[in-house]
Amino acid sequence: MVAEFNPGKRHRDALHAFARLGRQDAHLAFAGNGPLKSRMEDLAGRLNIKGRTHFLGFREDIPALMQASCAVLLPSQREGLPRSVMEALCLERPCIGSDSRGTRDLLTDDCGILTSVGDVPAMARAMGWMLDHRDEAMAMGRNGRLRMENFDIEIILRMHE
Repeated sequence: MVAEFNPGKRHRDALHAFARLGRQDAHLAFAGNGPLKSRMEDLAGRLNIKGRTHFLGFREDIPALMQASCAVLLPSQREGLPRSVMEALCLERPCIGSDSRGTRDLLTDDCGILTSVGDVPAMARAMGWMLDHRDEAMAMGRNGRLRMENFDIEIILRMHE
């Protein structure tokens, strides 16, 4: 997950879903800083997932982190047009996102999984699906790359003109 640690990004939901997932073979990484970072680190400890949860801080190697991931997560309650989802799709990584404006516009059924905002059990199921269906998840990522061709700057400029 690449996002500032603020309440609207809902890192708490991601941590609770990851704990609910209960998979010892999975890791959750957060890139970013913000006012809630230390509270989320504490929550990871209370949920007994601290050893598999990584708080990476500000990073300049986001593409490499995404490429090392099986999926990208963004459970925000609202977004404009989320850059982290766009980056993930450009890098052929499937996404799990909340069904909010912006994210919903990017994550069609063939390139990611949408869950209702705050639906921790659904988010945990989506995480498990991505881990258990790697080939299908990677196909979603490839579909996402094709979807992002519609967001090419030249196309966007022509639409605005």
